[in-house]
Amino acid sequence: MKHEQEFFLKTSPSKLFFRAAIPGAIGMIASNIYFSVEMLLIGRFLGQTSFAGGNLANPLVLIAYAVADMIAVGSSISIALKLGEGKRDEANKIFTIASAAAAVLSTAAAVIMTAAGPAIFTLMGADKALINEAMAYLVTYTIFIPLTGLVFVFDNYLRICGHVRFSMVMNIVMAVLCLSFELLFLYVFRLGIGYAALGTSLGMSISCIICMMPFIRGKMSLRFVRPRSMKGILREVFTQGLPGFLNNTSGRITSVLMNTLLLRLGGDVAVSIYGVFMNIDSIIVPGMYGVFDSLQPAIGYNWGAGRNDRARQIALRCTAALAIMCLAFTLVLEFFPGQIFSLFLEADATTLSLAVHAISIMGLTYIVRWISYSCQSFSSAIGRNREATLLSLCSALIFPAAMMLMLRGAGLEGLWYITPSSALLTAAAAVLIYMMRLRKAKP
Repeated sequence: MKHEQEFFLKTSPSKLFFRAAIPGAIGMIASNIYFSVEMLLIGRFLGQTSFAGGNLANPLVLIAYAVADMIAVGSSISIALKLGEGKRDEANKIFTIASAAAAVLSTAAAVIMTAAGPAIFTLMGADKALINEAMAYLVTYTIFIPLTGLVFVFDNYLRICGHVRFSMVMNIVMAVLCLSFELLFLYVFRLGIGYAALGTSLGMSISCIICMMPFIRGKMSLRFVRPRSMKGILREVFTQGLPGFLNNTSGRITSVLMNTLLLRLGGDVAVSIYGVFMNIDSIIVPGMYGVFDSLQPAIGYNWGAGRNDRARQIALRCTAALAIMCLAFTLVLEFFPGQIFSLFLEADATTLSLAVHAISIMGLTYIVRWISYSCQSFSSAIGRNREATLLSLCSALIFPAAMMLMLRGAGLEGLWYITPSSALLTAAAAVLIYMMRLRKAKP
C-alpha cells in the first residue's frame, strides 16, 4: 500500500506520466502488435485469400477478447478507486472474482462466436475457400482463450500494483514469443493460417502464466481471497468496464458490416485494403489506450482520495500525448500509404493505386481521434460511465452505421470516407458533452 501511495499520490504528474504512460504505451503496442505482424506474415507467406479470411475472422476473435478486457478495465477502475479510499479488502475481493469471471465469460463468448462463424461469413458473402480459412483461424484462438484471455486482466493488475515496467517487459516478451512461433510455423514449416493463430496463442499463454505467478505466490499487493458475495461486485465491474466493452464490440460489429459492404462492392481486394488499415489501427489504438490505461489507476486513485485537481493534471498530460501521437500517425499514413500496404501484400499497379488512395483518406481519421478518446478515457477513469458509454457507442457504432447508410450509395469510394467522418462527428459530440458539463459546474 505504501508503494502505491508514493507512486500515485506523491509522484509529480509529469514524472508519473513518464514513468507510467510511456512504458504503458510501449507495452500495449508490443502486446497488440503481434496481431498486425501475424496478418503481415499471413499476407506474405499464405497470400491474399488467407489474408482476407483472417481479416474476416479477426473481429469475432476480438469480440471474445473484449469480454476479458471489459472485466480487466472495469475491475481495475473499481480496484483503483477502492485502494484510493483505503478499502484494501474490497479491492482483493474484486480482484479475485474478476479473474475467475474473465476466464469463464471470455471462453463462453469465444465458443458462441465460433459456433456462429460459418453462418456469419456466409451472410457476408464469403465463398467456401474464404470461410475455410476464416474458421481455421477462429477455432484455434477459441481453444486457447481460457488462458489467453487472462493476459489482458493480469497486465492491468500488474500496473495497479505499480509494476509498470514489468508489465512493459512482459508485453515485449509476449510479442517476441508470438513472432518466433509464427515464423517457425509459417516460414520454416510452411503451415496454414490455423498455425498462425496457434503461434500467437502459445506466446500469449506462456506470457500469461509468467504474469500470474507473482499473484499466485502472494508476492503482489493484490491477493486472492475467498469471496462471499459476487453479485454486487460483478455488477460494479460490468458497469465500469461497459464503455470499453461497447467500444470494442461495437467496433468489431462495424468491421463486420464494413467487410460485408467491401466484399460486395470490391471483393477480396477491397477487404484486404481495409484489413491493412485496420491492422495499422490495431497498433495506433493500443498506443493511445496504453497511455491512458497505464494511468487510469493513478487517476482513479487520486479521484477516490479526493485529489481531483491532481487527477485532471495527469489526464491533461495524457491528452497532449495522444494528440501528438495521432498527428504523427496521420502524417505517416498520408506520406507513405503505398509502402505500408506493400508491407502486408504484394500487389499489381491497379491494386496498389487503389490502396494508396483509400489509406490516404482513412488516415485522416487520426487528426481528431484523440479528442473523443481522451474524453472517454477520463470519464471511465473517474467513474462517469454514462458519458464514456455514450462516446464509445458514437465512436464505434452509431456514427459509423449512420455514415454507412449515407455513403454506401457512392459505391466503394464512399466507403473509404466512413471512418474519418465518423471520427469527426464523435469528436464534436465529445466537445459538446464536456461543454455541457462545464456549464453545469458553474454556480
